[in-house]
Amino acid sequence: MIPADARETLLDLIDELTISLEDLQRWEECGDLDLYGVGIKTAQVQLLELIQQRWEESFEVGLNFDIEKRFPI
Repeated sequence: MIPADARETLLDLIDELTISLEDLQRWEECGDLDLYGVGIKTAQVQLLELIQQRWEESFEVGLNFDIEKRFPI
């Protein structure tokens, strides 16, 4: 296990969520996103929004966009 501080953990979480949401977005655009995928997408959008609202550095590290516009649910 690699030790990481809270900032590094949040940055990694943002990256993982964004990558996953981009994949889900592609599946949805192809018509291949099922109900389970929609649920995952909704939860991940909510998590990104929570980080954006609560972490004062979120805009500085790349969450400076309307998450629901980029990943509509």
